[in-house]
Amino acid sequence: MTIQSRLRLLPAVALVFVPRLTDAQSMPVPAPSVASTAQAKVVDALDALVPGWLTMFRVPSIAIAHIDNGRIDWTRVYGEQSAGVPATERTLYNVASLTKPVFAETILRLAAAGRLSLDAVMAPVWVDPDIADDPRHLLLTPRLSLSHRTGFPNWRRQTGGQLKFQNDPGTTYGYSGEGFEYLKQYTHRVTGQSIDASAQSLIFSPAGLRHISFVITPWFAGRVAMPFGPNNTWGPSDASALELASDNLHTTVADYAGFVLSVMRHDGLPAALIAQRDSLHTIDAPGDQCDAKKVPICPTRTGYGLGWQIFEYPDDRVLWHTGSDWGEKAMVLYRPGHRDGMVMLTNGANGFDVMIEVGTRVLEGTPFGTFLTSGRKK
Repeated sequence: MTIQSRLRLLPAVALVFVPRLTDAQSMPVPAPSVASTAQAKVVDALDALVPGWLTMFRVPSIAIAHIDNGRIDWTRVYGEQSAGVPATERTLYNVASLTKPVFAETILRLAAAGRLSLDAVMAPVWVDPDIADDPRHLLLTPRLSLSHRTGFPNWRRQTGGQLKFQNDPGTTYGYSGEGFEYLKQYTHRVTGQSIDASAQSLIFSPAGLRHISFVITPWFAGRVAMPFGPNNTWGPSDASALELASDNLHTTVADYAGFVLSVMRHDGLPAALIAQRDSLHTIDAPGDQCDAKKVPICPTRTGYGLGWQIFEYPDDRVLWHTGSDWGEKAMVLYRPGHRDGMVMLTNGANGFDVMIEVGTRVLEGTPFGTFLTSGRKK
């Protein structure tokens, strides 16, 4: 399987060097790091190269945030959010499946607050009518949903428009948006509030994130990056009042990076839940995610935790996720041991091509950077 396939399963310029943490807490401003100084050369290179990549791959825009030493080191935005409208730091992107780590973190913080249990059987509270006659619904728990082990397909349209089990719950990994939506229905009933309300109170507000939402709000007006499809046409905005757990979160690149910082700082979680989130609940077959013939250093193990894909190296670990909708592609990654990472958001069907080029330069010299390099188009 090519890296492009794995990623899919998973102009005007604006620049901001961020001299502070992005949350609203009163914390000392960290001194500029050595890595930040070195990254200035990377940014200069991106300034020269990214506009050409956007043109080459027919991607309207990309927004990038780089994290170093536990803070946002710099952000960069190139291109147009819609025809003739420059993308800026205020542009809101649909992050597609990058919604899943945010939803997962919301569930974990609800668990930390004692409002639900990861291992509670969901059936007494919620059963989808499609599977009510299948006794396997009695096995479903929040943990199985977050680790993609429900046994559901990605979407019920793949099983004739009706939700069905393809595997017994808990027996095997199977990436499933339906599993996340199932857990959303359960969580609504247990908490009595929307996922967005829970995320706002438990994650966004404590971290000072004001430009991120699961649902459309009045402040979206004039700020949404419009999707640009594979047929080189603009599509309508995906912003909606319909709340999804698996897709369509809208955010600025800086606020999504601020979410990553909150995760990195272990905000709102006890040590036990942090360890569970960051540990492999499923393990891929050797070579499934990384081709040793193309990549000098492959992970020793890969798999999925609670909301994040995980690459384990002998002396490193990467938690990451990708997002892929019709006209939007996105990627996030961070290394807990190094306290660094990056977020890339695009509004183009070919966005992974640009993100691979950007990522290989920003992450040059790291094992994950060489992994991305293998995905370059020849």
